[in-house]
Amino acid sequence: MEMFNRKVLKERIGHLQKNDKLDYLEQVEGYVIRKCSENGIEYAYDVMAEEMPYFKTMAYTELATCFYLQPMNFKIRDAQLPDAFHDKDHEVLDYASYFVSNITDNTANKYKDRLDDYQKWPAKDYLVILPGSNKLKDRCCLNKMRHIQRVHKGNVLFKPHPITTHQIIGEMKDLFGQENVLPREMDMYYYIQKSKKVYTTHLSESAVYASVLGKDIEPFDVWNNIFYGSFYCVSNHLFDNKHDARNYINKVFSSPKSGIICPRIDKNWKEKVDKYFEYITAKRDKYKNWFIDSRKPKNKK
Repeated sequence: MEMFNRKVLKERIGHLQKNDKLDYLEQVEGYVIRKCSENGIEYAYDVMAEEMPYFKTMAYTELATCFYLQPMNFKIRDAQLPDAFHDKDHEVLDYASYFVSNITDNTANKYKDRLDDYQKWPAKDYLVILPGSNKLKDRCCLNKMRHIQRVHKGNVLFKPHPITTHQIIGEMKDLFGQENVLPREMDMYYYIQKSKKVYTTHLSESAVYASVLGKDIEPFDVWNNIFYGSFYCVSNHLFDNKHDARNYINKVFSSPKSGIICPRIDKNWKEKVDKYFEYITAKRDKYKNWFIDSRKPKNKK
């Protein structure tokens, strides 16, 4: 299991420490791995790739303190939320209020030890939430970022991801002004609450949190790379339904077909996982033998 493996986490997030309040997802990870094994499916934590519709691998990661499942095939994973929206065979739960309470109770942060020096760094009306250094230059549109700065002038803050190098932060300050680039350790959720509008990407869970707080949300991704975002298949539909975000989230996230699992809300979360695997394997089976992998299988010892 990789979600809470110290060696894996050190490789991925370095000196940062994951919030202990996410530990309850470890039980979900264990159960999901068991379901994958039962169905002959491989699994991978926090990885995105493209396989055939009869996919071999189930990906999973954290999303707004929930456990998020999606297969490594774009066609099938992008159908999850529309299928969940039209699913009537489930109780609609109040996910939106849960996400709001994460912010007000200070449990939303994925990482420990966030700064709160708000007097030195007062909030502004517009907030740009950046991904980590390894994604920023490839996935974010510099022209859009310059446009945002030009339109909002001095009334915008750029929030670097906690996993951002000092070199990248220096480049951001050169581009947008030192007074407009927050320290990477600052609490993003404070600034979301104080903002009027949040610019974010399909790589970030901030679209979920900002939308349930009633904030206007808008992406600034590079279009050609947008489909590879970790949360593209959630955020894409959320951007389109931001006018009714709370109702949309409640309806969609409550369905097993969404791939969203949250034991704090889903009283019988194992049953929800079971139903998800029934749904996703049925979709997968439709494509069996449609496309044949020409690569030779590895020799098994």
